[in-house]
Amino acid sequence: MTADLGPPRPLLANATGLGYPTDSPVVHPVQSVIESLYAAGRCPRLHVNAMFSGVVCPDFIREQWKERLIIDLDPSYPLDLTFEPETLAADLSFGGYVTRCSFPYGAVYVVADRSTGRGIVLDQNMPESVKKGRDGGDTAPDAKAPLLRTVDGSATVEKPAPAEEAAPTDEAKVAKRRAAFKVIDGGN
Repeated sequence: MTADLGPPRPLLANATGLGYPTDSPVVHPVQSVIESLYAAGRCPRLHVNAMFSGVVCPDFIREQWKERLIIDLDPSYPLDLTFEPETLAADLSFGGYVTRCSFPYGAVYVVADRSTGRGIVLDQNMPESVKKGRDGGDTAPDAKAPLLRTVDGSATVEKPAPAEEAAPTDEAKVAKRRAAFKVIDGGN
C-alpha cells in the first residue's frame, strides 16, 4: 500500500545548491524586491517596456513612453497592488486618469528604490533600444554577465581602467617650485 502524498511541492535551492520542498510558492524577483522595498518603508520605482506583449495600460501612455515607462508604486496611493504568477497589476493614475494596469514580469526591467536608485536590473527583460542608450550603442551580450544584477552595479565586476603613465618630471622645475616656499619655524 502506498500513501498519496499529493502533488509535488516546489523546490527552492538552499546554500548548498540542494533543493528542499516548501509550501510557499516561488516568488518572482520583481515581486520580491517590491515587497522588500515596501517592508522597508520605501517607494518602488519600476522601469517597464509598455510595448511588451500582454501589457495593459492606456494607449496614450504606451505611445508616449513606449519601452521607457517609469512607474512609482507609491504606498501612500491606493494602488490595490496584486501579484499573479506571471504579472503584477495596480490601479495607476496618469495625469488624474486612474486605470487598472497589468504588467507581465517580462516587461519589467528595473525595480529600484525611488529615493536612492538602488535595486535590481533584469538584463534579459531590457529592450534593445534601452541597452543601446545605456551602453553607448554596444549591444553584444557578455557571456559572463549576470542575468540579474543590482542597479548600482555592486554585483558586477568592472574592468579596471588602464593606468596612465606619469609624465616625466623636470628636476629643475621641481627644485624651482620648492625654492619658492619659505620654511617658517613653528615656535616653542
